[in-house]
Amino acid sequence: MNNEKSQKITPSPPSSQAVLPNWIHPASTNREWYVPKTGTSVSASVDPNTRHYVKISFDYKLFDESSTADLVWNLFIRDLKSSAIALIESSKSKRPNALVSFVRTAFEIADHVYEARARSSNAPKIVTLADITLDDVKTFLEAHDLTFMGINIAKLNSELGSASRGLTTIAPLISNMGIPPITKKIIIQKLKNNKLDICREFACTYAEKEEDDKDSLSICTLQNKCTNLAYLHSTKEQQSHPFEVGAHEISDILNNMPGRFIEKNQTPLMPTNVAFHYISNAIIFHRDYAPHIREYIKKLDDHYNKEIIGRYAASTIKSNVHTFKKQTLEAVPIPKALQHLNIKTYGKCGRTRGGINCNSILREHISTDELIGFYAITTRILIHTFSACRVLSASLLDANCLTISKLDGLWDLKLKIPKASNSYELEIIKRPIPKVIWDFIYEYIEFMEDRHPGMTSIWPSGAQKGKDRNETTFRKILDQYSDWIQTPTTDETRWYARPHQFRRFFAAFFFYLSGSTEIEPLRWMMGHIEPNVTLYYADISNQPEWERDTLEFLIDFLEGHVGKDVLVDEELLDVFSKCEREIKLGDHTLLSEHLQELANHHDIKLKIMNNQKIFIYASR
Repeated sequence: MNNEKSQKITPSPPSSQAVLPNWIHPASTNREWYVPKTGTSVSASVDPNTRHYVKISFDYKLFDESSTADLVWNLFIRDLKSSAIALIESSKSKRPNALVSFVRTAFEIADHVYEARARSSNAPKIVTLADITLDDVKTFLEAHDLTFMGINIAKLNSELGSASRGLTTIAPLISNMGIPPITKKIIIQKLKNNKLDICREFACTYAEKEEDDKDSLSICTLQNKCTNLAYLHSTKEQQSHPFEVGAHEISDILNNMPGRFIEKNQTPLMPTNVAFHYISNAIIFHRDYAPHIREYIKKLDDHYNKEIIGRYAASTIKSNVHTFKKQTLEAVPIPKALQHLNIKTYGKCGRTRGGINCNSILREHISTDELIGFYAITTRILIHTFSACRVLSASLLDANCLTISKLDGLWDLKLKIPKASNSYELEIIKRPIPKVIWDFIYEYIEFMEDRHPGMTSIWPSGAQKGKDRNETTFRKILDQYSDWIQTPTTDETRWYARPHQFRRFFAAFFFYLSGSTEIEPLRWMMGHIEPNVTLYYADISNQPEWERDTLEFLIDFLEGHVGKDVLVDEELLDVFSKCEREIKLGDHTLLSEHLQELANHHDIKLKIMNNQKIFIYASR
């Protein structure tokens, strides 16, 4: 069958939907499935177009702009669906949302084979899983190696210049290269602008360090695709035209590829001064600003409801919303404690300020909606810092997440974490947090519940009624917050934190600076099954100065916030210096022995002397 004929084939008419497993949302169709994210149970009454579900599309655009929705791909799609269902129900894969990458990998290699046959002037036979050969898998994996494919990202980058980077600008540049579709996709990902980066005030510190790896992919990318291809083989009994390339053959191909792929990047460990800047400012926001923000916004809402909504027709309000919002802002005085924040818009900034070209504008003109966003992101910072929870666990917190333990009287946060079993549901655990942080979270939840009755999580979106803020939105808000509080810069770069970095900071801080090297308490707090995973998080071998930096920051922090002179026992400084010289911090055995010996002979304490000086000393 040639391209001309295949293009004339129209998608098949809707047929009766086969009975799908109960872990696939019943609103799913032949062309797309909705499957729950980890920790979400399927409910027929719930709209699957939310962040709690992911969509798996079987309508994949191929290299020649045709689609797998064409009738000629029916055999491929049928076998792929059968494998996807078998993969979950056999527990080879534990999470339904993992099918997204599984299905995508299958389409990518099909597209690769289809394009290769067309390029070699062979008849572009429609691919079934049985048509994919060992050599096809080999060339597919090699196509991920940009150096092997003769691609120079730096050169392409210079050719694009300062132009806006998107599909429309990059595709023409690479359209005539004669390279596989997957290589083109990788190049586009490497060259296009990250929309989150555009408004940042500075370049990102840790991203700058990764520039040398721009021509390489992470080896994990290849390993994940090999895993998905092996899954195709392990479920071949469910296929009419089975995929015959075995897992060991795929593994051999990967092992024999040149070593031009980079290892998985460990979550960057924030410098202590940066981490404490975020944490202390988050506490200040909740302590000094949040009470006034809650009261002020309630007064604005009450005035708007009474004077605008209660007096004008909905159509009138819609056409004059900016005028009415401005009138409301002028009618309600800004509390003195908030005046320096430059609140100039009630609600969402639109024509009153225009778009954000640089986050620094928020220091000159901020809206109440943006302050609510900062209220949410500072709450996330405190939750990640003081509970060491995962991003998934934080995103699923609901209004009942706070509790007081009846056993020990501790103030607990209820988290959902992955189980060690095959179930995609999550286990509910409790983790103690300081009472002051517990109170901050409680007040935040109370405020959000009042504005969003019936909210499904504690992160409701103000713009999208009934939906929650997604993680992309939170990353954008965290970037804005980083510039707003002017996180310390290093060589004209700024550390734009991510929630998971606060979790790793907790691990490193707890393990190396708690006066004990017991791994079990930290493993329990992190929710890990294996201690070696906890050690991986806590590793500071790439930051040999990190421990001393923390001591120096403690001194600076006390001097700046307590208003007293700080003295440090010289013996303690000598101990830290000796540790730096003699111990390789990545060697957990040596470090554990050293710190344990140190803990047995020293007890680091703070003492206020005559209400004037703070003395940091190590007692024996």
